Amino acid sequence: MRSTGKRFTAPSAVRRTLAAALVGLVLPPLAGAVILSGLAVVPYDGTGDTDGWGRLGQGMGIAAGTVPSLLVLAWPLLWALRVRPAWHVALPAPIVGVALWAVLGTVASQIIENVLVTVFVASTLAYGLTALFTTTGGSRWWWQLPLMAVGGPPPIPLAGPHPRLPDLGIPLLAPDLPAYTVERRSARPGDLRYLLRPSGLHRAATPAERDASTIAVTVRSRVDPPGEDSAYEPVSTRTWRRVADTGTAYVIDRDDATIILKAGPRVPAAVLLQAATTLRTRPQSHFTPGDPPPWRG
Repeated sequence: MRSTGKRFTAPSAVRRTLAAALVGLVLPPLAGAVILSGLAVVPYDGTGDTDGWGRLGQGMGIAAGTVPSLLVLAWPLLWALRVRPAWHVALPAPIVGVALWAVLGTVASQIIENVLVTVFVASTLAYGLTALFTTTGGSRWWWQLPLMAVGGPPPIPLAGPHPRLPDLGIPLLAPDLPAYTVERRSARPGDLRYLLRPSGLHRAATPAERDASTIAVTVRSRVDPPGEDSAYEPVSTRTWRRVADTGTAYVIDRDDATIILKAGPRVPAAVLLQAATTLRTRPQSHFTPGDPPPWRG
């Protein structure tokens, strides 16, 4: 029920790019080791004797070893370096690498005479550039084409019209909390989400402190309420609550919608209870004005 979209920031894009470029730098020797292992099974002696498979066997060994080894080796390395989702880079980067290798091999052959250097440069650039162009939150979309070409779904929906709040098909519900402001609203038919943060929260508050002081609100078309075996406990008619170390959550079931309130550990219990009991239909002006941002759910 939580939106996974992240805002694009220069530091995160730079870190993601450098981490992926490092993976691209170390991949060639790792992939080479896999390919050599494959060629040991399908030998090639260079003489064309019938004992071996000749150049066809060597080509088959290289083709069968390179692409799978890049995918299998790249994904865990990218994930470990926090380039996530890792497959957004691992899948299209080899395609970009082949294109770069062809360009470098043709255009820069007089500058880079060593084939191994060309491979390292192409691999490093391929993974770094792919990570840069797949950083969540950017406005670019054309980088998705290689990913879609190999059968992967686009990680970010292409830009399109977004519904107006009155067209969501659900009531525009919000609690009566004058000391809190609505932030980061997102919407799609049957689903409205936003954050409530204290208006007086200090500007120097850390991201962790801000999250701990936030109430995440989700208003959805009616869904099944928590069952008897759920971690939620009933607190009143059609209202359930779950208390955890990370905060408290409420589920309120109404005839026209289901509301989920998730509060950070620094939100006072009285404030959260007030939020759960003062939910009312509000005018569109109660929420942030303008068109809602692209949905990332």
